[in-house]
Amino acid sequence: MGILLFSLAILSVIFAVLIAVKPAADPANEGLLRKANSVGLVESLVAVIVTLTGVIMVFVGPWSFSELWLWMSLLTMAFYSAALFFITTPARLLVAKDGSAVKCGMQVALQIGHVLLLIFASALMLLKPL
Repeated sequence: MGILLFSLAILSVIFAVLIAVKPAADPANEGLLRKANSVGLVESLVAVIVTLTGVIMVFVGPWSFSELWLWMSLLTMAFYSAALFFITTPARLLVAKDGSAVKCGMQVALQIGHVLLLIFASALMLLKPL
């Protein structure tokens, strides 16, 4: 699931860059926007599943909520999911509707920030104290 989420995040970056090439109401951008929204929806669902799986694994596995790496990982994934829903999707729609160079740059920066959040959360989960 983590690899799927990372792949979807990279795909979202690619779509953000492609939309930023010609930001405005354009027939080519409408197709890209539909694909970007589809990828964003799947990415949001996978992020929620990964976060919920992490919470369930705390109850099933040998870990407890008192471990710092666990809190940081779960909070990072929760922030990632919330940012996808409340920040990135509205920004993507705004760029495709009447985009400017600044809005396009911000959209690409948001997508890259999401990839960095995923790398951080994955590193916390993989490099946890033994």
